[in-house]
Amino acid sequence: MQTETVPLSGPSPGTTRTLTRHHWGTPGARPKVYLQGGLHADEMPGPLALYHLMQLLDQAEADGRISSHVVVVPLANPIGLSEWLLHKPLGRRDLEGAQNFNRGYPDLAALAGDALEGKLGADAAANAVIIRAAFAAALTAQHPQTEVDELRLRLIEGSFDADLVLDLHCDHHAVMHHYTSSAKAEIGELLGRAVGSKLALIEDLSGGNAFDEAHTAPWRTLREKFPDHPIPDPCFATTLEYRGQNDVSDPMAMADAEGLMAFLSGVGAVAGGPGPMHPAAETAPLAGALEFVAPMGGIVSWITVPGDQVTEGQVLGHVTDPTARRRVEITAPTTGMLFRQELWTSCLKGQGLCHVAGQDPRRAGELLSN
Repeated sequence: MQTETVPLSGPSPGTTRTLTRHHWGTPGARPKVYLQGGLHADEMPGPLALYHLMQLLDQAEADGRISSHVVVVPLANPIGLSEWLLHKPLGRRDLEGAQNFNRGYPDLAALAGDALEGKLGADAAANAVIIRAAFAAALTAQHPQTEVDELRLRLIEGSFDADLVLDLHCDHHAVMHHYTSSAKAEIGELLGRAVGSKLALIEDLSGGNAFDEAHTAPWRTLREKFPDHPIPDPCFATTLEYRGQNDVSDPMAMADAEGLMAFLSGVGAVAGGPGPMHPAAETAPLAGALEFVAPMGGIVSWITVPGDQVTEGQVLGHVTDPTARRRVEITAPTTGMLFRQELWTSCLKGQGLCHVAGQDPRRAGELLSN
């Protein structure tokens, strides 16, 4: 194992930060697998699972079972880790500009597309090598203006050429689920069976250029730009939601690490790992995941839990205003799996309270929550 420390310039005189990457196997070997956790720095199930995964990778390397290149960034957001307010971690958005740490990653197709004119040929694999080299050159030429932009750049510099990218997050209260595109669907199915994901939300362009989509969308865009040249889908990328924010324990994280090892074994990154242990995840279009929005502020109480199958209009819980002695129902916005609920037991009017994954795609445009 090799440890790489990447310097990050601080936002003010006398301040600096660093980003740490751990490497197993041989740089340049395939497949290259990149895993990171804590991009939203108030979400700790993923980083703890990666801590335990790294112990398993150490043993696998000592046994000579890694012929690939595995990169782990257990804490991907040193900015968010230090930003607390009134004894509570914030983590999702930076305090300086309120930017979501998982949006706005460099658009690789836009940065490198013009440089590829006249360079692509008739061989898809050769084109992938040429395109990745163009991505590398384009990233090297960037000059980020803000601390958050620099973090985004350094993160994608370590992952843009990976064959598999796993960005580990969690929700408030939720079942394990993951977001991914239709590219390499067979790997998405393997992931669900390896880690125990209950739901896969599929969308090729969900908007916002989140970290995972920043690795897959450019290839689709370049196929449209260069229709006369074969361009593959060389990268599988996913946002893997490790249940809820309070689901942090060593037994759970150790089991999750075993699931990740099963995935690494299944994609040929590690030999001799466990096999997939779970049923395939249910799939639904991300455009079919609908949210219930609170019609008033008050106290939130639930009569359902994440993972329940619900029907449109079913009562899921209540919002209560004891001052006005008023109560309204939280109802299912569609038929499907109730896969997440908000953490807080109080809400403001207009706040999203839960999501149900249905099969009917009723939304368009920006599909990710803020």
